[in-house]
Amino acid sequence: MGIFGRKRKREQEQRQPAGGGIDIGGGMKVHLEVSPEQMRQLTDQARQAAEAGDVKAMFHLAGFLEHQGKLQEAADWHHKASSAGNADSTTWLADKLMKQGQTEQGLDYLRLAAQRGHVSSTFNLAVILLSEDSEDHEGGRWMLRAAEAGHPKAIEYLGIDIEEVRKVRAAVQQDIAKAEQGDAAAAHRAATALIDLVEDEEADRWLEVGVRGGNADSAYELAQRLRDGGEPGRALELMKEAARLGRKDATRVAGVWLYTDGEPAAAVPLLRQAVADGEELVRPILGAALVAAGDLDGAEAVLRPAAEAGDWQAQYNLLAVLQQRAALTGTQPGPEAQELLIKASKGVHDAGQERLDAGRPDQAAHFLRIAARAGDPVAQRSLGKLLLAMDPKDPEGKEWQQRANSALGR
Repeated sequence: MGIFGRKRKREQEQRQPAGGGIDIGGGMKVHLEVSPEQMRQLTDQARQAAEAGDVKAMFHLAGFLEHQGKLQEAADWHHKASSAGNADSTTWLADKLMKQGQTEQGLDYLRLAAQRGHVSSTFNLAVILLSEDSEDHEGGRWMLRAAEAGHPKAIEYLGIDIEEVRKVRAAVQQDIAKAEQGDAAAAHRAATALIDLVEDEEADRWLEVGVRGGNADSAYELAQRLRDGGEPGRALELMKEAARLGRKDATRVAGVWLYTDGEPAAAVPLLRQAVADGEELVRPILGAALVAAGDLDGAEAVLRPAAEAGDWQAQYNLLAVLQQRAALTGTQPGPEAQELLIKASKGVHDAGQERLDAGRPDQAAHFLRIAARAGDPVAQRSLGKLLLAMDPKDPEGKEWQQRANSALGR
């Protein structure tokens, strides 16, 4: 979530909406000391105005009727007022539906009330959405809007300086004005700020403007967002466009995407270009892509320098090349293969230990998983031990231990 990259306080993230209903806020309060005769007069006056089309009177009439226990008629007038645009009645209906357990329909009304500017509804909608997923973008957007409208609990929840938000909003409007005059860099700046403000649809619109204006950063950012949103085809084309517009790391990303999507032959030229541009960390991936594409000689030429320099991923990939060559000739891998396995295993365990010492067992497992999948039985055993230490019932941990025991003859 954006909002200037700030992390909400942990205890705030855990807050749950209280009870089955919501705080409707902003509604009219009927004073209990009103006499029955006065209540009848107020009701008659409100009914006359409501029937004449006065939307505020519809809301008041519904309140009077509810106070008198005429709940169905009250609900009918709240429906009429809500249909006519009254945010307070919309919120009342949302509260009623939520209390009746009709959560989805209640949320629809709550969204409508929030869209109409009802501040309490905006906050309540945000709390409900964020209680289900603390990184929910819609929830974050509504929470920020509630904070900007001055809701104290929303400001406290986000822990941000509202004046800072308002300055960013003003800067966004200035950049949008420039973008409308053809400034592609301003379009990208506006989009970046809108992402931070959790205004995703609007951000994407200005990223598109930036792309049309030839802004490489806009193409790169929009490509990432589309891939995350499940549009890999257009994302790839945009990433290639970012590369053509001069963003060198876009070549690497596009190549990696093609490789991980199962198109190694198409990935090779992009990965080669990335290595030529100085991205040495891509070399093992290029080697793996060449292996997958069946070019063992090309893979060895790419991988051997990195493997000799101590890159354990390159060492594992070079080992795969040697093993495939041996399989093609019907022979056993030579001593070099065993030496590579020993070096690579030490490298991955060193990298894994660094992550464990830093308190990141998930990253350690990621490294060990690469080695385990490459067929390293020692890494398989270490990965199994680590996963089972994190969760004694982890089926993946048990599977890796079994593979390691079988390979090591235990």
